Amino acid sequence: MKRDRVETMIPGRDPIELVAYYEEFRDYYPYCELETKRWFVEHVRADWWIFDIGANVGYYTVLFSQLAPAGRVLAFEPTATAEMLRKNLRHNRVGNAEVHEVALAATTGEREDRIFRLWGTEGEVRTYPFYALDDFIAKHGIERVDCLKIDVDSFDFEVLRGAERTLAERNPVVVVELNHALGLRNQGVGEALAWLARRGYRQALVLDNDNFVLQRVANGASGGRADSGGAADLKLVFPPPLRFDEAMRPSAGEPLAGSFIVKAEVQEGVVVARREGGSTLISRAMGLLRREGGLGFRDIVDVVLETRAVAWSYALVLGLAPDTASGVVTVEVGVEVVDGKLGIALAGADLSSFCAPERTLAAMPLSQRIVVAARSADLRHLVFRNAAPDGVRTRFKVVSIAARLGT
Repeated sequence: MKRDRVETMIPGRDPIELVAYYEEFRDYYPYCELETKRWFVEHVRADWWIFDIGANVGYYTVLFSQLAPAGRVLAFEPTATAEMLRKNLRHNRVGNAEVHEVALAATTGEREDRIFRLWGTEGEVRTYPFYALDDFIAKHGIERVDCLKIDVDSFDFEVLRGAERTLAERNPVVVVELNHALGLRNQGVGEALAWLARRGYRQALVLDNDNFVLQRVANGASGGRADSGGAADLKLVFPPPLRFDEAMRPSAGEPLAGSFIVKAEVQEGVVVARREGGSTLISRAMGLLRREGGLGFRDIVDVVLETRAVAWSYALVLGLAPDTASGVVTVEVGVEVVDGKLGIALAGADLSSFCAPERTLAAMPLSQRIVVAARSADLRHLVFRNAAPDGVRTRFKVVSIAARLGT
């Protein structure tokens, strides 16, 4: 992949390539919101009309256009990011999406407000054209609304309130981000969820910590109409952890020899449980191997290692020698996480300096595979560490590692 582009991974599908993006989010895009993307891949129908409210640079817009080729995508992005959005739509040859440079809120009209292109920045304060979604749909004569995806830092509840008639009459699936950003408007996650529950949206699937997937419960007591007063029960549902089964593409380059991994270092305090049973401290279990020249990759394959009960403590470090200062090294790692959560990352000479975003894998039966890549000039180590909270140990074993060198 060219340096001036980034890919965002889509579970079960080819990644989406972005040619316009924010450099400070380069490490965020590749593996962002994988649970949410997986939900869309598994549930969007080919003829859906989807409203991408807060489209940003457009990776969801591109995904929706691919998943619903017989449908339509309406992307809303009121800030200067809209130009990046259009570039990415052109690059991905999207033909069934339209971009609207308007903001959605609870009411319609022009007003001065602060809208964030990037969360954590000051935002852009100027006069924006605002629409209530109900008014926008009526003005444009839109007859079909299958899904609302809402991610508009701090405006999310406002957008829902402006779509009250649409929710009642069209019964769309709602996928909305609700988090601390609502506090900027003196609102809260519980308040927004309670509002939705009173309108029949009484079950929420929670993805990627703060994305909520809601659909009106069939044959609900309110019959699809709003219950303006009182409390309403809301059931939160959490999905099973995401299983990774990625594979290197042949286009990643030429295979690297086994000598690519020059050494293996099990870190202090790690416990090893060999396949024949029994656990001992690593200083006793592998002391002889260290004295005889250190550990090689074969010494640690299929050996279950148990980390310290310290969050982000390092368990295993593999020294790498790409044998070239140019090109991109792509590494496919097969690993079984028995308990806890495992972090895997490519690092430079400084183990705390990662060359690519860290991947985290939850415990589940059988092995998983991930693919990571970094520039050869930066790459020196492959690290495995405890991604579980303090007080929790992670047990894992490395099953396989393969690498390719490309341009």
